[in-house]
Amino acid sequence: MFAVKSVKQSLVPSSELASMMEIFRFMVNQCIKIGLENNTATMRKLSLLSYHSLSEYDIQSKYKLTAISQAAGRLSQMKRSIKKGIRAKSPFVSRPYLVSCYGFKINGMFLSIPIGNRRHVNIVLKDYTISKLSEKGAELRSFTITPDSLSICIRKDVKETTPRNVIGIDRNLRNVTISTCTGPIMYKTNKLLSIKENSSYVLASFKRYDVRVKKHYQRRLGNRRSRRIQQYLHKISKDIVQRAVQTKSMIVFEDLKEIRKLYRKGNGQGNKYRRRLNSWSFHELQRQIQYKAAWEGIPIQFVDPKRTSQLCPICGDKIQEDRFQHRKLWCTNCKRVMDRDIVAALNISYKGWSRFCHPRGLPNEVMSGNSGNLQPVILGINGSKLQNLR
Repeated sequence: MFAVKSVKQSLVPSSELASMMEIFRFMVNQCIKIGLENNTATMRKLSLLSYHSLSEYDIQSKYKLTAISQAAGRLSQMKRSIKKGIRAKSPFVSRPYLVSCYGFKINGMFLSIPIGNRRHVNIVLKDYTISKLSEKGAELRSFTITPDSLSICIRKDVKETTPRNVIGIDRNLRNVTISTCTGPIMYKTNKLLSIKENSSYVLASFKRYDVRVKKHYQRRLGNRRSRRIQQYLHKISKDIVQRAVQTKSMIVFEDLKEIRKLYRKGNGQGNKYRRRLNSWSFHELQRQIQYKAAWEGIPIQFVDPKRTSQLCPICGDKIQEDRFQHRKLWCTNCKRVMDRDIVAALNISYKGWSRFCHPRGLPNEVMSGNSGNLQPVILGINGSKLQNLR
């Protein structure tokens, strides 16, 4: 199994790189224009239509092939969005950039990029980037250069860990709760709410009636908010994956689908409530954990979130909500008061364990029976033999 991730660092490109980035942008846009005119988004057909038209650009052929690939990907994404009924954005590229997976190499602390006539441009790599690139089994795949950053994609062949335990993750607006073999752990995410709310207040206080300045201010504020949120979630996801590696555990998420449809305008909810829930970064945490776990060989699975906060994780009976404390649940059978988020994390962990780590046989074993000259089938152990013997 191959795991892929990207290492990013800041960069101020030279004049040669800047001109190459601008040429690459023109080539991608020209290929997109040809694809729209001929209603095609496949790599093969777009290559036949556009490769010879790129001969006017003074750049190596390897970058022309990458430009065609980039254009095909953007056109395919636009077609998928239209098919789903989503308003598609313009596929044309507005900012210069450069992507390639051919000809580059690492020379010590430099990234060497060919620019033609046996000449190369060397980019100094930072210590963190070098440490990630020098990991055992890491292979270079491609690089992406933008006006302010360099990203290097690396790949590693990892062996998936056989899980001995399960970590169930319950994501909420104000906390992230996990259940481990040593006990539940709760990560507070109230700071993320304050970051988003403060950004909204600061943006609302902007009174200058200049659209260009306001858009620039919004972009800067939004980028700063995104960086702070990603950094905060990075610490949580890193700790969860490290615990999974130490205990050889599988990570199990709730399969949250169409969560944004619950907080649309007209559902009888207030503006502040809808804004708070629609800015919930539940998928960003999932994305970070997924790629970090894949890099370590930790399996990721998803379970149905139905009734995870309604059943007792000890006896399985339905539990009641405390009238005075809405985050507390009461089990009449066990006579215990439990936190709602901890109950959900425990139930998610149990669902993942019973479904993926400790299977209980095929559903039709009991109904099929043991008839004729068939050997006796033991429920939960010889489940797969039932179909082979027939």
